[in-house]
Amino acid sequence: MEVIETPREIAEIVENTMREFNSAMQRREGLIVRIGNQTNQIIRFSMIGLTLLAIAVVTVILILLSDMSSITQRIDKVANSLHQINKNIIVVANNMTELKQSIDFVKVSIESVDEHVKVMPLMNKSIGKLTGEIFQINNNISIINNHFVTLNDKINLMSIEMGIMSNQMVGLNNKLGLMGHNVGRIASPIKMLPFP
Repeated sequence: MEVIETPREIAEIVENTMREFNSAMQRREGLIVRIGNQTNQIIRFSMIGLTLLAIAVVTVILILLSDMSSITQRIDKVANSLHQINKNIIVVANNMTELKQSIDFVKVSIESVDEHVKVMPLMNKSIGKLTGEIFQINNNISIINNHFVTLNDKINLMSIEMGIMSNQMVGLNNKLGLMGHNVGRIASPIKMLPFP
């Protein structure tokens, strides 16, 4: 069954359709603007990230270049050290050869000295005996020193006693002189007697 629409209804339908179309277009424009803004932000952040990444890569490359220069210098130093070590090893090898020759010479000398070393035990015994005798002599000298000290003390004591005796002899001599004088005085009357 066909519905006959009036021009007014058709106009309303067209108006509604146009309104919906306009609304859809506005939504579409809003979505386009939103998508454009998001795309701009993504591009902006991507460019910032790429710039930072490029800066980081350049920085890493510069650091690696400086490290490579330092590593090269250190490798040169290590090469020089190894060269010096090689020279030192050659010198040590020469010294070892000379040391071996010296050891051989010492071995020959020891073999020749072996005959002379055989008398060492006898010398050792003689030295031991001599040491004992020297020790005994030291003891005897110590005893003699003690005797000298005792003798010195006795001599000092004798000197004191001799001084005392000398004083006593002087006193005795004086007394004898006095006795002789007294005897002379006693004998003086006897001298007057006529004795032959």
